[in-house]
Amino acid sequence: WDAVRLVNLSRWALQLCWINRAAFVHHAGRLSQPVREAYGTWSEVSAAYVVAGLVWNYSKAREEGLLRTARLLSDDPRSPYLRLSFR
Repeated sequence: WDAVRLVNLSRWALQLCWINRAAFVHHAGRLSQPVREAYGTWSEVSAAYVVAGLVWNYSKAREEGLLRTARLLSDDPRSPYLRLSFR
């Protein structure tokens, strides 16, 4: 949850021009190794994100949104889950 949130926050900061691309790569890139050590696949990362998101702030709408996003990331041919190797 925390790693994915930090990447998202860094990406949003980049899009808003609060940080530059080098800072984004620095922040997001530092998470790569720890995430790969903790999980074996994109699907495992996704499942952990869904569970932690529901523990953090449960609602039926949030559950539906998190599960819908997880399905899209697993099924959409444009998804980084399918385009980028986890290892």
